[in-house]
Amino acid sequence: MQRKLFVFILMGQCSFITCQLHDYYFIKENKTWDEAQTYCREKYTDLATVSNMTDMKRLIDSAQSQGEAWIGLHSYPGKDNRTWYWSLPGVEYIENKTNWAMGQPNDYQGHFENCAVMTNKEWSDFPCTYTSKFICYNETNQVNKTCHVIDYLMTWPQAQNYCRENHTDLISGLDQLYDCAQSVSVVWIGLFRDTWRWSDRSNSSFRYWESLSNNDMVDGQSDKTCATTVLNRAGRWSFDYCSNKKPFICYDAPVKQHLVEMTLRVDDPTVDMKDPAVAEALLKQFREKGVSVKLSWRKLPEKQNTCPELDKV
Repeated sequence: MQRKLFVFILMGQCSFITCQLHDYYFIKENKTWDEAQTYCREKYTDLATVSNMTDMKRLIDSAQSQGEAWIGLHSYPGKDNRTWYWSLPGVEYIENKTNWAMGQPNDYQGHFENCAVMTNKEWSDFPCTYTSKFICYNETNQVNKTCHVIDYLMTWPQAQNYCRENHTDLISGLDQLYDCAQSVSVVWIGLFRDTWRWSDRSNSSFRYWESLSNNDMVDGQSDKTCATTVLNRAGRWSFDYCSNKKPFICYDAPVKQHLVEMTLRVDDPTVDMKDPAVAEALLKQFREKGVSVKLSWRKLPEKQNTCPELDKV
């Protein structure tokens, strides 16, 4: 079958994309977490939500302090309030698409087990302080995707940091596991659960804690259920009492339109670029990179009503 190379701009009929880039605002006034939330909702969008390292870098750049500042993350303690997430931002945990071993997850003998290991492709919950080998996922582009079994024994948070520093992240999501994992021994995967929720109710799984113990991932530290960014320690997050007063960071999310040129190779020359399945496949790739986007179509003038077609290859 012939292959055609299509170049289209993500705007108009060829497709048009809008990226949600948070603008962050450092507020020097000292307020409790609740007071800061009210202030941000009245004057901006909300207390800061952070979806990925790009957001984190933008947040740090906005700050005018070397101390601590509230962000929009709050813990709601209790085992029943825990939610599972994948470590890689943009990969969604779907309840009916899992591969838990029989009887899992089970909080064995009443212990908090908030991270997941994989054995022979089946998952089990484990204490996050347990040390194990792990699998890192590396994605430099859509073609070059690799997985690496790391033989070092690390806790789950240590494994996550290692993968983010040396690869992309801990292996996350069914697609990556099916493509990469041929596990016969116990290895960490990028699945965890906690009780932390964002003020704006977004479902971002991104976490940037300075240090974690198993209980920390559930409830914070005792009654310290509000999160701060520690600006003089690379912006890493910590916990504090919500009643303490300190500066805070708000965000706004103006919609910014970006003109993007993309090249697609398709096996079927009759493919309809307006097919919802095509749009969903594109959106999935963006979400896997932690980018929040919307895709829409617009009719071009008659003489430009198709995307430019290059030579057949």
